[in-house]
Amino acid sequence: MKKILLLAGILSLFGIKTAEAQQIAQFSQYMFNGIYINPAYAGYKDVFYGHMVYRKQWVGINGSPQTTMLSVDGSLAKGSNIGFVYTNDQIGAIYTNSFMVDYAYRFKVSESGRLSFGLSAGMVHHGLNRAKLSEEQNDQLAADAKNVWKPGFDAGLYFDTKNFYAGFSIVGIVGNKTDQNSFNVIRTDANYFLTVGGIIPLNEKLKLLPSTLLKTDLKNPLTFDLNALLMINDKFSVGGSYRTGVLWFTDVEDNTRQRDALSLIAEIYVTDRIRVGMAYDFDLNKVTTGTNGSFEISLGYYLTKNKQKRVTPRDF
Repeated sequence: MKKILLLAGILSLFGIKTAEAQQIAQFSQYMFNGIYINPAYAGYKDVFYGHMVYRKQWVGINGSPQTTMLSVDGSLAKGSNIGFVYTNDQIGAIYTNSFMVDYAYRFKVSESGRLSFGLSAGMVHHGLNRAKLSEEQNDQLAADAKNVWKPGFDAGLYFDTKNFYAGFSIVGIVGNKTDQNSFNVIRTDANYFLTVGGIIPLNEKLKLLPSTLLKTDLKNPLTFDLNALLMINDKFSVGGSYRTGVLWFTDVEDNTRQRDALSLIAEIYVTDRIRVGMAYDFDLNKVTTGTNGSFEISLGYYLTKNKQKRVTPRDF
């Protein structure tokens, strides 16, 4: 299995002919901090906020994908907002580091409605850690793969009211196309994200938090998430998510392209400033049946005091 994961990673990351595109890492807890998929989210909470999330895919399999993201964002003066996001993505000996700076301009469009335009720019580093390869694995394919730096640019829109939010973003606007006769050029394609969600008050103690996310690069299957969390006393949320893939094409077997999964998700405010989230995904597609699923943990901290007097979508 380790060799399969290594080969799959090299094929997809270093631009072999059979690779369609590099896929951007996706978290099950994205609804808790949208800055990872949309630069227009920067400063959304109206305070400076730090957040960390770690995801381990296919728990128990050596060399399986793992991703760590760190972010800090907050509001500046006169509608300006800023954010900083660092990402480390690994699969076996292959790694990707990205360093992005986000800027968002937000303004009111109604009494409670706000619209934000966001841009993100930075650098992305793709590489191979040969120290993690065995002598057998460190063959000509790995030897030909070179570390690559490339620019990163993202853009997005975000709208919110007291009980509703919606966002659209393009991540990876600038991509480097593959040289079909070389392993040395990273191939990336833009990923498009659409998010919609909000709050439905049930009574004084309970709130329903539904949301959805659509993601595609227009070449691989569209990923579709349906999420529902129940918030209790504005302190604790628990619920789940269902993710599936919708095929755009028929040149491969369905069971190699489907991304069906069920997720259990929970988050708790430990204090007024500290929040902890967890998620566990159960893979349903045939390719990963038999693995131990995927695990996530997140930690958020309000660097400045939260001014919200009641829970709104801006707390997510």
